[in-house]
Amino acid sequence: MAMSDVNQPLWTKNYILLSLSGLVMAMAFYFLIPTLPLYLVEELGGDKSLAGLIIGVFTFSALLIRPFTGFVIDRFGRKWVLISAALGFSLIYSFHLGITTIFGLLMVRFVHGFAWGTVSTTSSTFVVDLIPPKRRGEGIGYFGLAMPLAMAVGPLLGLTLMRSSGYEGMFLWGAVFCMLAFSMLLFIKYPVFRSHTNSFSFKRLISTKTLPVSLIMLMVMLSYGGMISYITLYAVEIGIDRPGLFFTIYAVGLASSRIFSGKIFDRHGPRYLAPVGLLMVAAGMAALALVQSATGFVISSALIGIGFGVIFPVMQAMANNVVVSGERGAANSTLFTALDLGIGTGAILTGFLNSLMSLADCFVLLAIVVGVSAVIFPLFVYPHYVKNAINVK
Repeated sequence: MAMSDVNQPLWTKNYILLSLSGLVMAMAFYFLIPTLPLYLVEELGGDKSLAGLIIGVFTFSALLIRPFTGFVIDRFGRKWVLISAALGFSLIYSFHLGITTIFGLLMVRFVHGFAWGTVSTTSSTFVVDLIPPKRRGEGIGYFGLAMPLAMAVGPLLGLTLMRSSGYEGMFLWGAVFCMLAFSMLLFIKYPVFRSHTNSFSFKRLISTKTLPVSLIMLMVMLSYGGMISYITLYAVEIGIDRPGLFFTIYAVGLASSRIFSGKIFDRHGPRYLAPVGLLMVAAGMAALALVQSATGFVISSALIGIGFGVIFPVMQAMANNVVVSGERGAANSTLFTALDLGIGTGAILTGFLNSLMSLADCFVLLAIVVGVSAVIFPLFVYPHYVKNAINVK
């Protein structure tokens, strides 16, 4: 008798190596989140309003490449796309060492986004191939712990390296971390791939079945883009001495909720789980704006972290549950395209709005957008999911 999906092993060598590689590369990625805005202002003489643009150009270039990545990995497989993109991400990371102008920084960020979009789309699709279908929510949840763990350590380590070794030392260490992550991918045993796609077509770039859940992802990531681009500057503005604390608490909340949310999804589905996560993010964004103190800073980071920890694995599991295996590349690229579009738009929009109003007011508007998504989900997205879900029995 064949082993049931529930009893099939999750923690295989391939799964562990892929997860560790993602963790190490994400740590290097998060070196740059709190430090590049400072680098822009202190070293390049830029205005703080450009901080959102640094995040925006990166995410928009990742957005541009994701649909094509989805098609390519459905057509030719995951192995060489993942390995090549990881090597490219490592090499481009080192280009930060030679930056002397704002234009140069934007160009490096733009090119870097292509590599990140390819790596993250391919690894997020490949990991679903490795997870037993009945443990999909759990497996995606654990795999996704790389980002919150990296967020807990990466920003603080990046700031520490910046202060002890300067910006060049920090960039160098980040490149070393990326090469370590790349090397781990070389020891994975990639399954034999059989193409499910014969010819290129623009229809194959987007998975229409995942558009409703992708819309929710886009709306909620508007708040993430605005928050992550300006949280360090906002902390200084309201007198918070340790802005890195936000990332730590956020990451702890994200990691703790990811551990449980995936299993809850596998057993009970997303009907109530997703709205709870969305409302927690909305409440956290509101608290960030309205309680301008260390207490509000801590409460908001915890709420936002827990909320995103629920939302990420639920949205990705939903996206993969409405398509067959040969369409996972398109499904994941569609979802992550929405994610990038939300982050990039949120970062740039918040920078624009900040020229008209305070950052606190910007965060209130973002909280309202996330609150609206919590209403849309049960009315439109969940019924669509129930109608189209497969691979869940």
